[in-house]
Amino acid sequence: MGKSDPLKKETHFPFHLMIQRNSLFLVIGFLSTFSLFSQPVENQTHSRNLKIPLFSQSANLEAAIQESILYFKRMSEDTKIRFLEEEYTNREILKSLVELQNIVHDSSDLQLQNEIQKKFKLIDLSPDDGAPTITGYYEVRINGKNQPEGEYQYPALSPPTLKSDYTTTENPMHFPRERWKFKAIWEKYSKPIVFLRLTDLHLAQLEGSALVQTDTNESFRINYAADNGQNYISPSIFLQGICPSLKPYHLSNCILLKPKEVTEAILKNPRYIFFEKETLSNFKTNEDRLRPLGSGGIRLVPFRSVAMDKQIPLGFPILLSFQSNHESVNNHLVFVHDRGNAITGEGRLDYFLGNDMGIEEIANHLLTKGKVTLLLPKKQKTDKRNKVK
Repeated sequence: MGKSDPLKKETHFPFHLMIQRNSLFLVIGFLSTFSLFSQPVENQTHSRNLKIPLFSQSANLEAAIQESILYFKRMSEDTKIRFLEEEYTNREILKSLVELQNIVHDSSDLQLQNEIQKKFKLIDLSPDDGAPTITGYYEVRINGKNQPEGEYQYPALSPPTLKSDYTTTENPMHFPRERWKFKAIWEKYSKPIVFLRLTDLHLAQLEGSALVQTDTNESFRINYAADNGQNYISPSIFLQGICPSLKPYHLSNCILLKPKEVTEAILKNPRYIFFEKETLSNFKTNEDRLRPLGSGGIRLVPFRSVAMDKQIPLGFPILLSFQSNHESVNNHLVFVHDRGNAITGEGRLDYFLGNDMGIEEIANHLLTKGKVTLLLPKKQKTDKRNKVK
């Protein structure tokens, strides 16, 4: 991992696996004395009137645990995952997740405290400069067209077809975002899935997926398929003093007044995301239909899936605690189901909030500090007296 042990310390605190919804008007202690937001919040009054959607905690939790179990079942049995100084076999991880599933299903709150501490090693994750940073993300809903028309000129593209004789500079997989605006480029190397407004394409690429409805009433999802390997640069860097709000989902308003400036700012981001199309009618249940793909083929579960740094094992359980003006969670059980280009570092966590209407306001205003505790399977102690000498 290359980072010093003080970043991760074992914890033995008592806890309750519960989530507490606060009034959106609640001012949370010290968080009310200063702003953690680096961007202006003109619509904060409006966002505080939004309600966080009601959801079934037990159903979402069961679904999230099952997604982690299915992820490891898809792996080879001889797979091993290393974290800190310990190595975990696929069998050990699956056994711990099934035990967690049984604990959650059969135990009371008081029993949960004891059982999880018996079965898991609790490791607090934190960066060098303080407490973990918690943000929120969501799946966007956008409109599209089957053919370029009006402002719908920007294709959501499938990954380019690669040829063995490409040089590094010729390989379209590495082209910066700005090059993909040219029809001659995407017609030659890729295939369009749907045509979008530039700001909606930016949103879909930023969040990794989107629910799309076309002008012919076709509904489908575009999921992350590949990227060009470039680092993300936020358009907000170039739009200070130009747009009244720099939130990504507000750029669709600003581009109407400042089309040249917003277009140039978005295209200056070199990172480009390619998509694959997923037809919603193929799903057997409505729940699967509404859940986008995260990393490793895992379906994201609202309020139970999180994105974390690649050094944190995918599929592992996390206890999440934070307070904000919108909600408060106290040792809430979530699972590492996703990655993100900007989600880097110890304890850095992006909390998936689903795709309900209005959720973008809550997700875009969630930026706070919190506590992130990784649950690791406890190694079985061997009896040295029984070892053959």
